[in-house]
Amino acid sequence: MLMGEDIPALGILIDLPLGILMWAAVLRFLLSIVIQEDSRMPVMRFLNGVVMPLVNVIRFFTPRWVIDRLAPLYLAFWLLILRYYVGPLAIGYDVNGFRDMSIENLLISVWIDYGL
Repeated sequence: MLMGEDIPALGILIDLPLGILMWAAVLRFLLSIVIQEDSRMPVMRFLNGVVMPLVNVIRFFTPRWVIDRLAPLYLAFWLLILRYYVGPLAIGYDVNGFRDMSIENLLISVWIDYGL
């Protein structure tokens, strides 16, 4: 199945940036385990520049038990909820599993095509 067969174009246009942000937040969380959060490494600086402004926006809605190091993972959780439930409901398409989301479908198809 191709990436856009059953997802409308508006769904892909909304889901792809949210998916990239979600995976960037997960990557930022994972890298912060082994790299200092204020590291001067280009990858960490880029991820901080992309993810941390959104983390600061949702900080008003974040429970107190979510510590600062977990905040990017909390952001990724809410982006997943938006992508899996709210987006399909608002735009009108079905998501039956993780593979039905646009960026994950693309990554899985590349994985299969190149035998990684």
